[in-house]
Amino acid sequence: MTATSAITPKQSAAIAVGRRTRGRPRLEDVADIENELVEVALSEFLRHGYGGASMATIVKAAGVSKTTLYSRFASKEDLFIAMMKKMVEGDLSSRIRAVEYPSRPLTDMLREFSYKSLEIGLDSRHYGVVRLICGESHRFPELRAAGEALAAASRGGIINVMTAYAEREGLTFANPEAPANALTLLLRGMHLDIVLEGSRTLDADRREEIDWFVDTLVASMDRW
Repeated sequence: MTATSAITPKQSAAIAVGRRTRGRPRLEDVADIENELVEVALSEFLRHGYGGASMATIVKAAGVSKTTLYSRFASKEDLFIAMMKKMVEGDLSSRIRAVEYPSRPLTDMLREFSYKSLEIGLDSRHYGVVRLICGESHRFPELRAAGEALAAASRGGIINVMTAYAEREGLTFANPEAPANALTLLLRGMHLDIVLEGSRTLDADRREEIDWFVDTLVASMDRW
């Protein structure tokens, strides 16, 4: 074969596929880039803390340009909020959604939701983020909003369980937010207590406390 041999159609197609095109990236490419940046940012935040991580270190770890990062996230706060949104709307919501609509007693549904919510909060990613928020929110007030996002996701899930039950039973709850807020506060406080003591398990005593609280809450259902 000589140096001037013709390129076969198969080789030509491969070159065309491998060649990077100019212009605006496709929507799916943009989503992939943003998801990758969020994942890298999560690792950096967990490794260095919110204060210790910087946009420069995230750029380096992600292997992208500063322009790529800043064109999508104008600040470290924006990037952290995007990370929290992904955790809440992706990991958290998808893993507790299965509890919302089964045909079971309301007490059983709320207990399972509570157990699962806390267990999710104790996996390595969520546990690390909650420790970060607790440890640095006094220095960075923007982290408090991230903590509220986790609480709001839990509250919304509880309300979904309650309203699904009401629809199934032909009931009307005038104010499901009140009992949902009460259970959310219990779970938030219990999660914080677990994190502060350095535990990574939902023990039998805490499960019993959840059971008692849910039973008491559902017993007052006529006031919802």
